Amino acid sequence: MNKKVFIVTGGSSGIGLSCIQKLSEDKQNHVISYSRSKVKTERAAKSMGTIPDNVEFYYGDVRKEEDCKALAEYIGRKHGKVYGLVHAAGVLTKGGIENIPFQDWKFNLDINLNGPYLLTQQLLPYLKAAQGASIVNISSIAAQRPGSSIAYSVSKAGLDMLTEFLAGDLAPYKIRVNSVNPGFVTTHIHLDNKIVENQEDYKKMVEKVKKRYPLQRVGKPEDIADMVLYLLSDKANWITGSIFKIDGGALIDNDLLPPKNKI
Repeated sequence: MNKKVFIVTGGSSGIGLSCIQKLSEDKQNHVISYSRSKVKTERAAKSMGTIPDNVEFYYGDVRKEEDCKALAEYIGRKHGKVYGLVHAAGVLTKGGIENIPFQDWKFNLDINLNGPYLLTQQLLPYLKAAQGASIVNISSIAAQRPGSSIAYSVSKAGLDMLTEFLAGDLAPYKIRVNSVNPGFVTTHIHLDNKIVENQEDYKKMVEKVKKRYPLQRVGKPEDIADMVLYLLSDKANWITGSIFKIDGGALIDNDLLPPKNKI
């Protein structure tokens, strides 16, 4: 039996890596991690211990049309169909309009928004061929409530609209498109993007941030990956164009409610 091919961008860390690990548990899947960083890929391989036989690491940059085209050509030669595409690659540059240079603004939009557009466009023939493919965009609640980065928030708001537009645009090809919008999740994004300098500062930030969450904790990568796997599966075959908040209740937090004794 031919294996179902799934591609995960940013699959070498955080939410993307968790998606890779969960998808690979089904041996009928062939999972491709698409990442530009060999350092992160080596870190991911070390964290996994033994890389499953059905996981493949492919190097490329979602910002570059030629790299996206090269991956599409590889898929065409070797597989012919893509059943699932997860856009999990993301960057974050902290600050507002006064302290984010245009090159950093562009870097955020190129990876967080232009990358999903470019790669989806190049892979479209193989997504069509699957006759029931699913695309999942990893967005953020910063798309709905501005966060600490103007560039990140705007890029994720754009990604949500891309989700809704593509859902209608690609529905005739039986391609579903949905967005998963996490709150704060414990990944490497804050350290890798120098939002904090070291692990100790990161732990302090997590302790501070979790107070904003009604469920009294921040998210884990597997919290998001579980939802992604559901949206990739046939169980979600009548869901498209939806934006799913996975945020521990952050966006519905109401400080006017009477206090309760916490467990």
